Amino acid sequence: MSSVRKLQPQQTQWPQDREEYYQTLTTRNFHFVSSDTQKRLRDIKILIAGCGSTGGACIEPLARLGVENFILADNGEYELTNLNRQHAFKENIGQNKAQFHADNLTGINPFVNVKYFTEGLSIENIDSTIQWADIIIDAIDVTSASGIAMKLQLHERAQREHKAVLTALDIGFRQWGRSYDYRNEHLDVFDGAYDAAKAAKHPLKVLFSFVPLSAVPAHSLNLLEDLLTKRDVSASQLGCTSDLLSAIIVPVILRFVESGEVVDGWDIDLNPLAKPFKARMQESFRAFFARRRIKRLLDQTL
Repeated sequence: MSSVRKLQPQQTQWPQDREEYYQTLTTRNFHFVSSDTQKRLRDIKILIAGCGSTGGACIEPLARLGVENFILADNGEYELTNLNRQHAFKENIGQNKAQFHADNLTGINPFVNVKYFTEGLSIENIDSTIQWADIIIDAIDVTSASGIAMKLQLHERAQREHKAVLTALDIGFRQWGRSYDYRNEHLDVFDGAYDAAKAAKHPLKVLFSFVPLSAVPAHSLNLLEDLLTKRDVSASQLGCTSDLLSAIIVPVILRFVESGEVVDGWDIDLNPLAKPFKARMQESFRAFFARRRIKRLLDQTL
C-alpha cells in the first residue's frame, strides 16, 4: 500500500522587512567591510554595459556584496556556445542577457533596484544612464560595427560627464583589465587612443587601439593569429577567466567606495600556475616571434 504525505505550506525563510533582510544578507561581510562602507555600497549606482562573459561576471558578486542599484544593458540573447563560461542554463537559451541577470538579482535580494535595457545602450538611453551611474563597467562587445560605435560613444559621454569606467579582457587563462578615470578632466577618451580606435575597421584593430598587444598571453597568440588570418573563426573564451573577474571586481569596487580611488587595472594569468618553469620559458620564446607576426598582421589591417 502506498502512503500519501500531505505537503505543508512552505514557510518563508527570509525576513520580509527590507532593512532586516539587508542586514542579514551582509552580516558576514563585517570583518572585511565596515558598516560605513556597507552603507555606501548599498547606495552606489553601477551601470554594467554588456552582460556577457565579462559584464555578467560582475553582477552576482556585487549583489552579494550588498550593492543594490544597477542598470544592466545588453541586446544579446543566450546561445548554447555561451554556456561554457556564462552563468546561464539551457533553459535560458534565447533569453536576453540583461533580463536574465535582472531576474537573478531579485533571487539574491528581492529589494534590489535594477533596471535593464534589452536593446542595450542606445542613443535614447545612454545620456541619462551615464548621468545616473557612479561608476561604469564597460563590457560592450566589439565584434560588430554597432558594438564598436556604442563603445566609443560610451567613453565619449563618460569622459564628458566625468565618470570612471572599468574595462576587462578575458582571453585564454588571463584576466586583464584597466580603468579610465574620466573624473580627471585632463584624461582624453581612451587615454588618447580614441582617434585610432574610431578610424579602425577590423574589430581586432579597434581592440588593440586601446589594449596593448602584451595583454594577450603567450598561450593565446595562436588564437589571435587565427582570428586575423582565417575566416569563420570564433574567439575562444573560458569560464575560469571570467570567473576571475567575479573575484577581482569586489575589491576594486570596495576600494572605489572606501577611498574614491580607481585601480589602474589588473593582470592575472592562471596558465603559468599549471606549467613547470621550463615549459613557461619555451612558451615565452615562441611568443616573441608570434607577437612580431601578429604586429605585422595588425599593421596591414584597416
